[in-house]
Amino acid sequence: MMSWIYLILFLAPFTGGIIALQTGYKNEVLLKTFLAFAGGYIFSITILNLLPEIFSISDKYTSLLLLAGFFFQILIGRFSEGAEHGHLHTHHHNHTLALPIGLFLSMCLHAFTEGVPIGIISDTNTVMAIGIALHELPAAFALMSILQTEHIKKSTVVMLLIAYSFMSPSGALLGHFLRGSFSDMLFNHILAFVAGIFLYISTTILFENSENHHFSTRKLIAVMCGVLLAVVASWVI
Repeated sequence: MMSWIYLILFLAPFTGGIIALQTGYKNEVLLKTFLAFAGGYIFSITILNLLPEIFSISDKYTSLLLLAGFFFQILIGRFSEGAEHGHLHTHHHNHTLALPIGLFLSMCLHAFTEGVPIGIISDTNTVMAIGIALHELPAAFALMSILQTEHIKKSTVVMLLIAYSFMSPSGALLGHFLRGSFSDMLFNHILAFVAGIFLYISTTILFENSENHHFSTRKLIAVMCGVLLAVVASWVI
């Protein structure tokens, strides 16, 4: 089971990046529809799976770490410019390496942090892995689309894509090796931190992906499909 999870955690961002390298950002309408679907799924698995598990053995630090994860992602967003939730800022052209390095490193930290609980958790890791994969595909699409506008060689961008695609699987692998040394409460704290990240990402996707705070019919259907998939996955997997 874990080998399949590592594969999907790698292939999702890699596929998103390759699509960006082949098409640029011409598929932005399709990307927004997919983001609406992913936002609905991630928000739903957080509510249906993560939060009940977290608060089943919570202590006084659990809620604080949930908040910490939420605001950690806000901090990451200062460097990534929203690329971690598929937000494109291709209008900005940078003539130094400061932006692309900060963008890439913050995205890698984000992806690695998301992967760690996958290697630790046992009963819902497939549900979470699907959620991370659905999120990382458009995130990698946005990251590669942005890097292509930063006067970086395409071969270098491809190498960065491969490195980025290994981040979530690497986090999951670390979590797997350290699983025996985590107490239930320590794992619960890590999961609370990641749930805070998921809450920020999913709500940001849903609200930023709407125009004038209203969903088009297409995006509303995409969101509800994501919610339905999360509900079914929670029952079946």
